[in-house]
Amino acid sequence: MENAVDALKIAFAVIVFTMALSLAMVMFSQAKETSDIVLRTSDVSEYIEYIQNNEDSGRSRVVGLETIIPTLYNYYRENYTVIFLDSSYNFMPIYNTQTDPNLWSVGYHNRYFGGKDTRVCSFDANEEQRRREPWTTSGTGGNTQDYYMKQNMDAFLSGGTFLSPSGNGIDYNYSSSSIHGWSGTSSFIERFKTTQFDEYLGWYVYNDTSTDEDGSGEYVTDNASQTDVKPQTKRVIIYRERI
Repeated sequence: MENAVDALKIAFAVIVFTMALSLAMVMFSQAKETSDIVLRTSDVSEYIEYIQNNEDSGRSRVVGLETIIPTLYNYYRENYTVIFLDSSYNFMPIYNTQTDPNLWSVGYHNRYFGGKDTRVCSFDANEEQRRREPWTTSGTGGNTQDYYMKQNMDAFLSGGTFLSPSGNGIDYNYSSSSIHGWSGTSSFIERFKTTQFDEYLGWYVYNDTSTDEDGSGEYVTDNASQTDVKPQTKRVIIYRERI
């Protein structure tokens, strides 16, 4: 009888040990998955690769300019990023910045095309400020930054010209093929008026005052006396051209 009781105790102990070991393995696996997700979302290019692999998972919808235009007018007020991709998931240049790359903020680089490349595929108020775009100023005569941001978007969409408020000659003629990224002299609306896009929504880790260019964990600020600020999450809306 005692042997039977001892055997039951041993069997129960083995079952408990097996359950505990299985639980530990599951928790370790979940922790690793969480860590991988955090690392992936710290890079916008990794994030885009992630969502394009989920094209049919319900994360996207098909939209046209009637959806995209209101989104573009609100990007600077609501502080999100709008990125354009071509049908092959490559970054799509929509205009070339006219600012001098040598005068960009310390530590800033073109995160999509690399280095001091002047091609632009996105609308992001933080990046535009760091490139010293003329519409990011508050201007004179009581005009606000919102006023110039809207003026620039009006010109971009219609193929008009945005004149720099400071009169420094950094003007944008969006009807010129040397400014936008496609051939011809049509406006953005004319170029894409019949085009449909896949719209993806999400977020990535971003900071407008510091950058970790070499992955070392050291964040460079515009002012060496400032305290480094850790990146925070930022909303991103991606439009991929459909063929």
